[in-house]
Amino acid sequence: MIERIRNSYRNPVLARRYKIAALMLGTVAAVAMGVANAVDASNINAGYEKDGPLGIFLVVMQTLPLAIAFRYPMVALSIIMVAFMAHSGLGHEAPWVVQFTAAITFFTSVTRGGDRQSLFALFIVYIGIIVSFGIFQEEERVGNVLIQLLLFGGLWIISNLFRTRRIRLESTEQVVAELEAEQDRAARQAIQDERARIARELHDVLGHTLNLVVIQAGAAQRVFKSSPDKALDAIRSIESTSRQALSDVDRMLGILRDPDDDPGKAISLDARPSMSRLDALIEDLRNAGQSIDLKISGIPANLPPSVDLSAYRVVQEALTNVMTHASGSRARVDIKYTEEVLDVTVSNDGSGVEKSASRSGGGRGIVGMRERTALFGGEFQAGRSDNEGWQVHATFPIAALPFGGSQ
Repeated sequence: MIERIRNSYRNPVLARRYKIAALMLGTVAAVAMGVANAVDASNINAGYEKDGPLGIFLVVMQTLPLAIAFRYPMVALSIIMVAFMAHSGLGHEAPWVVQFTAAITFFTSVTRGGDRQSLFALFIVYIGIIVSFGIFQEEERVGNVLIQLLLFGGLWIISNLFRTRRIRLESTEQVVAELEAEQDRAARQAIQDERARIARELHDVLGHTLNLVVIQAGAAQRVFKSSPDKALDAIRSIESTSRQALSDVDRMLGILRDPDDDPGKAISLDARPSMSRLDALIEDLRNAGQSIDLKISGIPANLPPSVDLSAYRVVQEALTNVMTHASGSRARVDIKYTEEVLDVTVSNDGSGVEKSASRSGGGRGIVGMRERTALFGGEFQAGRSDNEGWQVHATFPIAALPFGGSQ
């Protein structure tokens, strides 16, 4: 039974219903006791008038507003105090239960409002006390006024302590809610960033490899009868390219896999694509029939791994696009190292066969290269060159970058 009551209070809907029910029962009890006290002539002290219909009505108005004390506390307090002053002004004795209804509505008014409402509630109560006990009452005015002022003054201090505690709790809850919302937003953003990174890696690895496989397979098919040796070389190139792609995919999956799944297997980054392997990439593409000139200027820097990989992927994707969209053109790769930036330019001379009707619209490759460059605060441009070819230009700031970072 006790556990059921606890669970009901944990439910906001049930807790609200219990509060409303308790408030209604308390209001009914207060009205009944106030009216009973007013109509019982034996309880009337000397010097007070017996309550008539108007007096009973005013007693009801001093107890019934308790029903709206939680929702409209200032309205309830104002009604009670006005009825209390009117009741005292007619010479009637205030029922003892009014002391509780006034105290409850006063406490609620102070704790549920701000500083102005707190002071206004105290002002209303003090006016009611001074008028009822200091003006309308003929005996023991000073004593009754002082007692009531001290009583409600102490209640006002206690109510403000509760109000301060409520404000602090609400502020804490708001801060916690904002932190949770920010944490959820950061988690969602992290998931989106990770998905974008995985998509870039898959596109760069599989897209590049499949393009080479298609080109080399087509070449092998064309020269199979006339030159079997060249066809066999193309097939061997397909095998080598595919093995490298499988190695890259396995490396990527190893990074994504939970290390606790296979703690004995370390993730090797020795075969990780980097600018140091640029010669091998270009050699593979030359073997596939693509004419490429490579120029490296400056002193090759010891790049952070993330920048190293991203720069390599930009070159790889740009050259793949040349082979895919401008077959037969002559490509040029210019790599320039400085103390502050790594400058990458990949272009073709436009002498090949254009295979894309609308290259300016870009695709996933262009988006991926732009995202990779933007991750490090670099600049990326892609468009037609002066010789009617296509040019990709990316810069990677490296002076202020720490080693490591996002892929």
